[in-house]
Amino acid sequence: MLTFVLALSLGCTRTAADLLDTGKSGPAVVVADDDPKSGSGELVEVINLPEDQAGLISALADADNAGQAVTKLAAMGNAAVPALRDTALHGKDITARGWAIQALSQIEGQEADTALLGIQDYGQAPELVRTWAAAARINRTESVDEVLAFAPLAQTWPALNRPIQLKVESMASELSDPGAAIAAVQLNPNLATIMAPIILGGGADPLLDTMLHHENTEVRRMAAAYLGSWAGSDNMNAMDIAKGYAYTPGAEAVLWEGGALYVPSIAWRKKEAQVLAGHLVSWHLYCDLQGLFNEKNQIFNNIQSINLHQAAGWPGWPSTDTNELLVQYGQAAGKDALQKVLSEHGVADDEKYVKLIKQVR
Repeated sequence: MLTFVLALSLGCTRTAADLLDTGKSGPAVVVADDDPKSGSGELVEVINLPEDQAGLISALADADNAGQAVTKLAAMGNAAVPALRDTALHGKDITARGWAIQALSQIEGQEADTALLGIQDYGQAPELVRTWAAAARINRTESVDEVLAFAPLAQTWPALNRPIQLKVESMASELSDPGAAIAAVQLNPNLATIMAPIILGGGADPLLDTMLHHENTEVRRMAAAYLGSWAGSDNMNAMDIAKGYAYTPGAEAVLWEGGALYVPSIAWRKKEAQVLAGHLVSWHLYCDLQGLFNEKNQIFNNIQSINLHQAAGWPGWPSTDTNELLVQYGQAAGKDALQKVLSEHGVADDEKYVKLIKQVR
């Protein structure tokens, strides 16, 4: 295995402070081969660093001078990236490796980004060094989406939770998609506290969109939970949620196509409950007409919620049969409400459905 040993030039007696002042030395990094068979550690190659970097690289191992060395190396930009990368990957002194990553984090551009990613992914490096590199990458992010992409990595390296949280807090005003924020909380529950005001701050519509359309079923479920926890507050109105399920005449697919259908668990009042129930019953009729059996079951699973059907004045337990369900809805909300649902689907004059209206007392 190749091991980089930070050292002054062979036979050199100058101090780290001297090297920092001059920025010069002879060969500053020695590549040795730790041969497990011979145990000789025999020299394989000597790398001559540029004169303006050699002393500074060596100074990274000196506590009194490392900070100044980082500043000077970072100021060199891409020219210093190879030496800093190799020091971080293979340096003998763990502190020097950390300082090298610190210098890389201050250099703008793709070369430094690539170097930090390489250090993060280098399996033979200590976990601490890899974590430092990941934290440096987090600090270099320029958008909330980029920060949230690191949430899965925090499961492997919990120490990354803190830099992720700090970065998200600094960019909270830029987050407009609650789905991305919820997905990040799903992967990293430690983000829940700082994400809550971001997720809820946009009102009902973005959360409804997430709950009904997000590709991830668990994200849909969590969006419903957030809506349920916030309904009735100054920023969220239960009626806004109920109206979000409205049936659109001529729809080509169900509103929640591609995933599960959720309704927030809310202490529904009668007015909002009847509006929501009417929309769900209308979708149930749509699915019946279109032969969508699974989607009908999804609707029934939500209508049967006691918080919903009892609040809406349902006469008994909701039926799984569409025609009976329509009659139950009419008995709860009135003939006019049932007539409106039938009209949405163009079947109000169909004798089959006219008979249902007549059953409503």
